[in-house]
Amino acid sequence: MSSFLPESLQKVIDEFSRLPGIGPKSAQRLAMHLLHSPEMRVEGLARAIADSKKGLKFCQECFNIAESDICKICEDHQRNKRQICVVEEILDVIALERTKQLRGVYHVLHGVLSPIDGIGPDQLKMSELISRVEELIKTRINPGEVEIIIATNPSLEGETTAMYITKLLKVLGVKVTRIGRGLPAGGDLDYADEMTLTRALQGRLEYI
Repeated sequence: MSSFLPESLQKVIDEFSRLPGIGPKSAQRLAMHLLHSPEMRVEGLARAIADSKKGLKFCQECFNIAESDICKICEDHQRNKRQICVVEEILDVIALERTKQLRGVYHVLHGVLSPIDGIGPDQLKMSELISRVEELIKTRINPGEVEIIIATNPSLEGETTAMYITKLLKVLGVKVTRIGRGLPAGGDLDYADEMTLTRALQGRLEYI
């Protein structure tokens, strides 16, 4: 379809097309944008991409992205280490951090339970989560003072994962909570499904 293009440019388009959320037309626009950009900017982008792959790793505590063994969030002494928010992916950490509402730390599972796709507890950071909570309790912290916030997505897999984690952690005596789910801001009742409306009612708060 684009065989008239130089091979080097077509390779750039093909690589952009492999990125999530980037279709053929978007890939072409990005490639053309780079073509018209100053050489210094293109070289800077190439270096940034190469350096990010070399210099990044997973945090040894929460498995968030980091430049050293421990990420910036886990290093922050102002964070409440007794409050651990469990999320599916690194992007979820970014989304929650934007709210500036959580002063605890995170634990990234890197996926959810999905038997159909062959993803079980061993493929996720489940055992690491349990070990982390057990280590907290060993430091003479009352289990009731430890809160695990489960922030997996409200999908079938996310709910299954949340229930599995709850079952594992409840025996340790820690407090397990689930993020509220309901209507999004600006949403209309008549467009919401029954499950969303049910959870919106169950999660209602006193109106002040």
